[in-house]
Amino acid sequence: MLKQLHIRNYAIIQQVDIHFHPQLTIITGETGAGKSILMGALSLILGERADTRSLLNTEEKCIIEGTFDINAYALSDFFEQEELDYSTTCLLRREITPNGKSRAFINDTPVTLNQLKELGAKLVDIVSQHQTLELNNGAFQLQIIDAIAENQELINNYKELHKQHMQCEKQLTEWINQEKQARADEDYLQFIFNELKEVNPNVDEQEELEKQLDILSNAEIIQQNAGMAADNLTDAEQSIVDALQTVKHFIASAAKYQPAFAEIISRIDSVIIELKDISSELNTIKENTHANPSELERVENRLQQLFNLQKKHRVSNNTELLQFMEQIQQKLQTIGSLSSLIETKQAELEKITKQLNEAADKLSISRKKVIPTIINQVNELLQKVQMPDAKIQITQNRNNQYGVMGVDAIELLFAANKGSAFQPIHKVASGGELSRLMLCIKSLISDKIALPTIIFDEIDTGISGETALKVSEVIKNHASQHQVIAITHLPQIAAKANQHLYVYKTSDTDQTKTNIKTLNKTEQVEEVARMMHGANPSATVLKAAKELVSQA
Repeated sequence: MLKQLHIRNYAIIQQVDIHFHPQLTIITGETGAGKSILMGALSLILGERADTRSLLNTEEKCIIEGTFDINAYALSDFFEQEELDYSTTCLLRREITPNGKSRAFINDTPVTLNQLKELGAKLVDIVSQHQTLELNNGAFQLQIIDAIAENQELINNYKELHKQHMQCEKQLTEWINQEKQARADEDYLQFIFNELKEVNPNVDEQEELEKQLDILSNAEIIQQNAGMAADNLTDAEQSIVDALQTVKHFIASAAKYQPAFAEIISRIDSVIIELKDISSELNTIKENTHANPSELERVENRLQQLFNLQKKHRVSNNTELLQFMEQIQQKLQTIGSLSSLIETKQAELEKITKQLNEAADKLSISRKKVIPTIINQVNELLQKVQMPDAKIQITQNRNNQYGVMGVDAIELLFAANKGSAFQPIHKVASGGELSRLMLCIKSLISDKIALPTIIFDEIDTGISGETALKVSEVIKNHASQHQVIAITHLPQIAAKANQHLYVYKTSDTDQTKTNIKTLNKTEQVEEVARMMHGANPSATVLKAAKELVSQA
């Protein structure tokens, strides 16, 4: 519901603040007074394109702000999806700067024009002779039927199953594609795994092989140097051990004179024993080290085999090679498990599809039952708005795919005259006929669902007398359930107002400006009288206008 509209520096409006009644607000005024300017300003906060030519003062920015009560519209999902702060009081704002830059806001958060337009469409429905495209919209036509049939519970159940069905189909498709790709790679993966398994690398193997390679490659040097070292320690004519024995002899000869020599002799004995042990170990190494070309070749080949695999699979050691081997094995195992998962998911999809089909059938049956009632009720309302020969027809067909709202393809057909064939609305209905048809349909569902604020922009063009009176009654009835704003030239409609706004112009030597005021009852009667018979209405006309207003 639109609660307030603030307009500043737009067209010939310097500044106005309009508070709207929750039921029927009528806007009247002389031709050219600026009623269309109000619609232009409102369209800006509903996402229409901006133009700097709209600025009254080209040195100041234009601001249009609408305050809405959105408590009844269940829009929290939209705000969450668009990452906007949600409040039951919603502010839509447009700003146009003198340099032509336009900015849009929802609850003071900058948004794109598309976001503003999407939300605006949920809050305001403008009906004019040129803006009734909603009647041709299949989703809106389904909304009409479901509102009358009170299908909300069936729709909620269907939507939940439809969501599950889509998720299940998506997961199944992903697994099937994964398995298809895996099957295509299976032979290659198995070859890689068999190659790795045949080589059978060990975590510590490479380090050990590299040690063996050093020994085998340098066997002669090891033998020669170990033997020479052992000889120098114990077996040479002037070995280190013999030299130490001589040192020991000299010290022992003087030991009786120096008690400290006893400990030194003991230490020399320990060194001699250690050196003899080292010499023995060196001789063992010498004896056990042999040139072995075949073993050298085996070690070199094994290392080369490991290096080749590491390079092939872009790893640097055996640990990473084993990890890669484990990954290949897991992929091979996954191929088998995917088949099992796919079978389970296919069974789940079949079950959900059956439930979804049953839910869709229930919706279709419910819609089919109510369609004749809707046709009769709309046709009755068409007679009330003086379209006695106009008729609607509704066709219901089944789609091949599950849609968000079921499987039904609904088409609203219209025949304006007796004997005319039913055709899609946009092909046969005039602007006035479309406007009155929309009024009838909106009135039919006004007590069923929370409709946006509906604005009738001069839909009364071309009607008068009894027709105007009937149209006013339907508008008034609709406004008892939902907010209606109507711009009109007809006194019959203006008289029904819960709130009557009068648009007028004032001029000074420099500028002409549009203003708007809320009329009290006396002023409303005077305005209705003026609409009936022009300026300076007689007492008789005023009396007739008063009676018309009192009947509202």
